[in-house]
Formats: sequence, C-alpha cells, structure tokens
Amino acid sequence: MRSTHATSVLVALVLVSPLVGAQGPGPAADFTRLAGTWQLDVAGNPSVSAERRVITLSPEWFRMEIHRAEDDRPPVLIYRFDGRETENPFGAGKATSRLNREGGAIVTETIYEVRNSPITVREALSVNPAGTEMTVSTTLRVEHGYEGVLSAGEKKSPNVSNTTAVFRKQQ
Repeated sequence: MRSTHATSVLVALVLVSPLVGAQGPGPAADFTRLAGTWQLDVAGNPSVSAERRVITLSPEWFRMEIHRAEDDRPPVLIYRFDGRETENPFGAGKATSRLNREGGAIVTETIYEVRNSPITVREALSVNPAGTEMTVSTTLRVEHGYEGVLSAGEKKSPNVSNTTAVFRKQQ
C-alpha cells in the first residue's frame, strides 16, 4: 500500500512539474536584449522631443521607465512574462500594462487612464542583431469621444495614430 501511494505521488509530481515551470519562466534571450538605457534618435527631426527609456529585468517581469523633459515623474511600467495585467500608478490615475508575444515580436499594451478616460498604447519592440538599436512601432488609440462611422472618404479612424521610433542603446 505504501509503495502504491509513493508511486502515485511520484507520477503526479512528474506530470505537474512541466506545468509549474511554465508558470514562472525567466526572461528569454530576446527579453535580455531589451535591458539597458535607450535614447530616442531625434536626429534631423526638431518636432520630436527627447525620450529615454530604462529597461530592467527580473525573472518574472521587465520594468520600463520612460523619461521625457515634460514629465514631472517618469512613468514606470511593469510587464509580466506570464501575460497577466499589472496596475501601475500614472499621475492621478493608473496605467494597466500587459505583455503579449505575437509571432517573434514582443508587444506591450498599456491602457492609460487620463481624467477617467482610457487611452491604449500598443508597442511592438524589436532589437537589431548588434543590440544597438531598438525599433518601437506604436499604435495609440483614444478610446473615448470618437464613436460612430467614418466620414465619406476617410480611411483611418480619427482616434488612431501609428508611429515608428528608433532608440539607440547608451553605453
């Protein structure tokens, strides 16, 4: 009887152990390439203001600080590797962040509350093979005040904006 119970426990542990390991994966190689200080390349475009991003890693998440001259306090966002949402303080409101994997891309999605109205920022992050440039493709969507169908001749919703920015890694 005792050996049957011990065998059952051993079989259960073998079956469960891959599931336990899947719940808390450490950062993959593509996430470690994100770690560091990144400066927005504003060369040749005086309309773009300077921005610096500091990305740090832990076994469960990566943390992104976004520094801009116009911000009194830089937003700090946590993205969990397991895909769960994280609520971050943001001014008088909050920013809810989530990490997605789409194909080979690392995609962050953050919903900012601004005066009790949501704004969604979705960013696809990629680092060049040399690890010196990070490209950020951003879609910004204002979630309030733009209900209804598009006007005749409009191809893009007025509440959506797309941009691509290149950041250079700082030494």
